[in-house]
Amino acid sequence: MVVAPAPMGLGYLSSALKTRRGDTTRIVDGRRYRLSGAALLAEAERFQPEAIGITAMSFEAPEATDLIRRLKQRWPEVPVILGGPHATGCGPALLEACAADYLVLGEGEDALVELLDALEGKGELGGVRGVARREQGKVVDAGPRSGCVELSELEVDWEGINPPAYFSWWRRNAMNTIARSKRRLPVFTSRGCPFGCAYCHHIFGRTYRTFPVEKTVAEMLRLRDRYRLGEFEIIDDTFNLKLEHSKAVMREIIRRGVATPLAFSNGLRADRMDDELLDLMRRAPTFRVDYAIESASPRIQKMMHKNLNLERAREVVKQTAATGIVTGAYYILGFPGESEDEMMATLEYAGSLPNHIASFFYLMPFPGTEVAEAAAGRREELRGLTFRDASDIVINLSAVPDPVLRRLKQTGYRRFYFSLRRMARIARDVPKNPPLLIAALAALRLSFQEAVNY
Repeated sequence: MVVAPAPMGLGYLSSALKTRRGDTTRIVDGRRYRLSGAALLAEAERFQPEAIGITAMSFEAPEATDLIRRLKQRWPEVPVILGGPHATGCGPALLEACAADYLVLGEGEDALVELLDALEGKGELGGVRGVARREQGKVVDAGPRSGCVELSELEVDWEGINPPAYFSWWRRNAMNTIARSKRRLPVFTSRGCPFGCAYCHHIFGRTYRTFPVEKTVAEMLRLRDRYRLGEFEIIDDTFNLKLEHSKAVMREIIRRGVATPLAFSNGLRADRMDDELLDLMRRAPTFRVDYAIESASPRIQKMMHKNLNLERAREVVKQTAATGIVTGAYYILGFPGESEDEMMATLEYAGSLPNHIASFFYLMPFPGTEVAEAAAGRREELRGLTFRDASDIVINLSAVPDPVLRRLKQTGYRRFYFSLRRMARIARDVPKNPPLLIAALAALRLSFQEAVNY
């Protein structure tokens, strides 16, 4: 499936370049417009850039590599800078397989500004931390940055993003599959996550930081009024990591009368919820919450370093669903050495909960994650993977063969959704609009087939 929300990451970078350097920027979202390499090259031709930045997830790595090759053929003198999750996960070695001139690793705002300054002679290239480059045919890494980006200084270039281009019922314009409105935008209230789950990225680092609450909510009000929004999707790595911050955000949203439905689709920690936060979220008003549970096996929980309290998670999912908030849960199958019995325990746990939505994914050992680096004897194989979609088996590290792993995932969907009680709950609480029909058909198809694009 292609999910194309408004690209806040590019918006932060564009704003930093405009405000700190006075640059003229243009954001071109190839994912949203399904642009081919030739079409992206034509967009660059019209803009005539002095520098080109590209961000890509690992799913998009082949397309990004091909685009960079085309750009360097057309403008060999123009620096091409690659950043984002794939570059950060692969690290400096990616330059050996990619024609980019520079990699920005991790948070990009400060590093990109310093890199462009250095390219103009306002500093030494070798001193720009968080950037890898080529020097005399060799890859040179300046090392990680010593600090984190100061969040209070960040803005999003919404003008450059052009939000109305993303308002559609028929395209996935958010992680949330159950929409209250097609006019919806993402919001960050924090960055970073200290938990270090073995399967997760670390583009924002392990240091948890928060955006100023008053500034965040004021921006939500401006966006709501300017674009007549009907939904915000809060996409923090772990929104409820620090309850005092989470509650402060909800209280400010209530106090300022934002009154726009909220979705938390990036997977909260169920064992970090309490009654007060849940009540504040309900009043804000929140209409969807997803919990990242991943596995019901205590061994797998320990192995992946999530260490979720599964009994507490069960109670929180029940409490959330009982409020009428559309409640979802995420699960991953196929951890290294995971047995059929352990996966069946996860499916039984998922089916026993009274929530509305469940999503089952295969483990994706993305570059730079612990699970990709720790697989005994298969590290080189993992580094050479081409990722497609989380609905496909890219590589199977579990203790069961591929056909069994596929059967287990389909069993998970059938056990969860083929329930009259659950269907009645969905009919009662889930917004009735085109995305509901699309998501329902996708869940039905995933009960019997390998992958679905929607």
